[in-house]
Amino acid sequence: MSKKKKLWSKQSIYTTVDGLEVSMDSSWETAFAKRLDELGVKWVRDESMHFLYHTIRGRKRKYIPDFYLPDYGVYIEVKGYWTDAARHKMKDVQEKNPIKIVILESLDEINNFEVPLI
Repeated sequence: MSKKKKLWSKQSIYTTVDGLEVSMDSSWETAFAKRLDELGVKWVRDESMHFLYHTIRGRKRKYIPDFYLPDYGVYIEVKGYWTDAARHKMKDVQEKNPIKIVILESLDEINNFEVPLI
């Protein structure tokens, strides 16, 4: 019998202003997509876009950013729940990859996000 992986959040489908249906991993990600659309900011979610990192135990893994803002060259991580492993992952990703990642940790940060903040 295999164990089913516990999901911390509710997955859903978000329809962009262009009518594209995009899979979201949480209600906070959906709220952020809506915020970006309200601001007219172009964004991308693409599982083929990934960066290598090592887990606490040294295993090689792929980090897939929640959002990429191509006009700004910035990746966004929506992080409502932190574990020690998640903290390590984000630290290792940022140390190993020359990319800019903005981490949003609350609905307030999502709802008040402005382009000049990045």
